[in-house]
Amino acid sequence: MSETSETLAFFTEGWQNYQKQLSRALARLTPEQLALRAAPNLRSIEELAHHIIAVRAGWFHYQLEEGGEELRAFTTWGEPESPPRSAEELVSGLEHTWRVIQDVLGRYTLADLRSTVQDEWNGKISSISRGWVLWHVLQHDLHHGGEIAYSLGMHGLPAPSDTDLYGE
Repeated sequence: MSETSETLAFFTEGWQNYQKQLSRALARLTPEQLALRAAPNLRSIEELAHHIIAVRAGWFHYQLEEGGEELRAFTTWGEPESPPRSAEELVSGLEHTWRVIQDVLGRYTLADLRSTVQDEWNGKISSISRGWVLWHVLQHDLHHGGEIAYSLGMHGLPAPSDTDLYGE
């Protein structure tokens, strides 16, 4: 195993632990609990989970061209007209998108991470590295997963904790 592969495997393990804890926290929620918000103007727990799933799917399907049509179906989960999802469906969406991420992390080389893809934002085309896309999706997961944890905690519900993330 190359040093790059070992490094990616190390970060993949941490991300996978985070994925498991987030899924575990969501799996036990009722529809009423999924509708909870930290504040009236912020996304509900369900909407945050939709957003995480849709963003993962979008970056991996459209920019990295991974996951095929099955992954593409998840790209619409973050849209306002997206139907409500049960805790089981949210966990399934997280698991499906995670498998695609895990597959990519398991086979990308340093050359793959450095290779670029095109992205359009506000009518401007930019070249970004595949490695940047991976970092961006990880950063996004952590940010919005933190919002989910905060929302759960403020409503007295079990949230992922640091000890859970370290497998203790």
